[in-house]
This record gives sequence, structure tokens and C-alpha cells, in this order.
Amino acid sequence: MKIYCGIFEDGLEIKIAYVKKMGKKLSIKKIVSVPSNNFEFSYNLNATEKNSNETVLEFNEFENNIQSHTNLTEIVEHFPLKDLKFIPVITEPQISYLVYNPNSTIKNYDIRKELKKLWKETTNIDHDEKKIDFIEYRNHSIISSVIQDEIPVVNDLKRLAAISETKSLDILSLRSGDISFINYVLRFYHPGKDETFLLVYIGLDSVRLIFIKEGKVIHINRYLSLSLERQGLISFLSSKIVLEMEYAGISEISNIILTGEVNDDLLSSFKQNFPFIMVDYLNLNFFNVNELSDDDKLKLQSFSFPLLAVIDEVFPFVEIRKNLEVHSKRLSKISIIKKIDFVSIILFIILIGLITFSIDNYLKRIKKLDNLKAQLLHIESLKSSSYEELKELDILSKRYETLNKYFLSINEFTKDRIWWTDELMSIHYFNPKKNKMWLTSIIINDQNPAQIILKGLMIDRKVIPDFMKILKNGELKNIYLYEIRGKKIFQFELTANIK
Repeated sequence: MKIYCGIFEDGLEIKIAYVKKMGKKLSIKKIVSVPSNNFEFSYNLNATEKNSNETVLEFNEFENNIQSHTNLTEIVEHFPLKDLKFIPVITEPQISYLVYNPNSTIKNYDIRKELKKLWKETTNIDHDEKKIDFIEYRNHSIISSVIQDEIPVVNDLKRLAAISETKSLDILSLRSGDISFINYVLRFYHPGKDETFLLVYIGLDSVRLIFIKEGKVIHINRYLSLSLERQGLISFLSSKIVLEMEYAGISEISNIILTGEVNDDLLSSFKQNFPFIMVDYLNLNFFNVNELSDDDKLKLQSFSFPLLAVIDEVFPFVEIRKNLEVHSKRLSKISIIKKIDFVSIILFIILIGLITFSIDNYLKRIKKLDNLKAQLLHIESLKSSSYEELKELDILSKRYETLNKYFLSINEFTKDRIWWTDELMSIHYFNPKKNKMWLTSIIINDQNPAQIILKGLMIDRKVIPDFMKILKNGELKNIYLYEIRGKKIFQFELTANIK
């Protein structure tokens, strides 16, 4: 029986989960992590894996260099390639999301046009309609996605096929880790009518925040690059969650589900920061873990994305009306032909073509050189007959160069002042006083002169997102709550670019 191999690239690490279907459950055979690009190996697979009688579509684009290296060669140390079905898993920045909950059902032929318009309004990018995909649930909740052309984990699989001696790699559907996370929670947690769930995935270098209210996804945060080693991580995440609640229009949360690079200390910190919310790890009891070591069981949460992707592949979620094409469309089998005689013939044909092309190109260049020489003689004759005109043209050219230097100097001298003027005018236009906001300081960031740090006070924290929109790349750094004379006062700190 085939073993499903979920592969997910998390920062500088590739996480691999080997899963086998056992009736109505899935049994985890092994979990492995390897560096994604720090080290590279080459490996020759056992010749017994050459036999494969399956006839499928072949992946046409593969690495030209057969000696390409990939750390995925460690896969074969645990199971033969011929026994594996690969499931590549992606998240941001390889895929971007847009949540759409229409008031009424939209006919299929109108959905993509509506989503194209929403992507334009939200990101100011006019995506090709063919590249816009979406998943629609039975409750008419829609999550649209756009996938990047280059996907590192797929490139690694192509390189693995190139250096292996097997005929092909069996590649199943490309999966979104975030969508699989959402499907798992909807399937096994059944969020109620009055419940609002916050799904938190903490990766090695990024954080995902997904809000589900009354069984519908209502907000997914944009890509947030964040190191686990950052000082004040919990404080920053707490402020970020509050800000994302404003964007999502949520006033309270009933449950927080944590997964990824989490531990008991992190869980305890979340519970302290959100004392009135149910906070717990993602429940992975659907999987049989009897074959795992005690150490691997403790690391299971960090492999949740590849594990949940396997569930989506083996047991499709029935509450989906229309799935992402990236989910349903197979990548086919990545394969490469390695017959030496065939390669030699191809190289010989290419060499003949290169020689023919070079000779033809050489003759064309000689003819072009003769034409240039004739033009040069004609120019010299014109130059001698119009010496005075050329002399006047030379004087005008020098004047132009002098004026251009003055112009560039003036632009260089005034550009910073213009940027400052624009930023201050934007703040003046926003009218902080009218919005019950007081700016206490505006200073230049010592570490980044092109950035300013703004500090102030406000009565209504809902004003912050509107204020950040008028700034260039505005980012909220801190927000604190004080109570003065029975009134809540918010102290904030944010940054903006002046260039």
C-alpha cells in the first residue's frame, strides 16, 4: 500500500510527514525535518526502483542539470520512492488569500469577475482572471487565492526526480496548508453560531492568523514575517491579534487554537494574555501515533500543515461546493529519461544546430559591419561639410550638461523636504484632533533615516487602522491601555516611511 508523503517548506526547514491510510484513520509512520538550502546532497537510488508500469502525463519542465542537488534525498533513507505519493504543501508568500462572504449566491460565471475586482481594490494589483482561484463552501463562504509561479518545494521534487534512478515521482495535488487547517477545524470542531475561533499557526519565520465566525472564515492576515527568537514575541502577537480583530470587525473571541512551533511555555503565555478565552493546542487525535517515538510525539504540532494536507487529500471535506483548482488538479508525475544514447543523440543534434547558427550569425555580422563602415564614411563627409553647425551643437551640448547638473543638485537638495512635507500634509489632512487623537512625538528612526516614529494617545482604538492607511507603509509597533479618571486611554507607537 502506498504511503502519503506531505512536504512543507517552513522557513529554512523542510518538514516531511509519512502517513499511511488505515481504514477510516491515518497512521503516522514517521516525521522528518531537513534543511531547505543550507546543505545539499546527491544520492543514487537503488536500481530496483526503475520498474514502473503506470502510464500518466509527464511533467515537461525539469532541471537541465541532472546533477542537481536537493536535501529531499533523505526521503529514501526511510521508504523507497516507488512506495510514496507526494503531497506538496504551500502557504504565504507562495500563495495569497482574499476572503469573500457575499450576501447572496453568485452564479459561477460571475464569481471570477467579482473576485478580480476585489483583488484590484484590496491589493491594487490587476491579476489575470485565469490566475485567480477560489474555494466555496456550502454556506457560500468563499476564499480566493493567487499562486506564485515559482514554488520551492515543487522545484525540490523536480531536482529529486532528476538525480534519482526511478522512472518518476508520484505527485498528487498541490495543497494550501492554511486551507487544510481551516477545513480540519470546520470538520472536527464544528464552530457554533455564537462562537468565534482564532486559528494561530506559528512557523519558523512567519505567523498565520485565521478568524472563523459562525462557521465562516471572515479574515486571514496578510503575510507576517516573524522570528521565533524575537524579544517580546507574545506581547507583539497579542497587539497584532487586537489589530487584526479590528480589520475583521470582531469584538471578542471564544476559542484560540495553536499549532506549529508551539510549546507549553507559549501556550501558558497565551492563556495569561487572554484569560477569558479557551486556548489550546490543535487536537490531532485523528492520527494514530503509536509508531512514533516519544520525542517525535512532542514535535507533532510543528508538522501539522503536511499532516492536515494529507487528510484533505485522502478524506475530502464534504462541505466544499467548489474546490481550488490547485487542490483538484494533479501535477502528474515528475519524471526524467536518462538513457545515455538518447541524450548523446540530442546533444549531437543541438551541437550541429549551434554550428549552423554560429556560421549564419557570423556572415550576418560581417555584412552588418560593412554597412556600418559605409555609414561612418558618409558621416565623416557630412561632418567636414558642416563644421560650424557641429561646433555650435557642441557648445549647446555643454550648456545642457551644466544645466542638467544644476537640476539634479536641486532635486537632491529638496527631495527629503518634499517627502517630509507630503507626510506632514497627510497627517494634517487626517485631522488627529477631530478623531480624538493626540500626537506626542514625531522623530526620525536612528537606525533607518527614511523612517519616522510616531507616538501618541487616543480615546478610540478603531481610529488606528484609518490613521495607518494615510501613512506610507504604516506599521503598528505597540499599543497600551490605561484608565485615567474612569476613561480608557490608548497609548500607541507606530512607524511610517517618508520615502
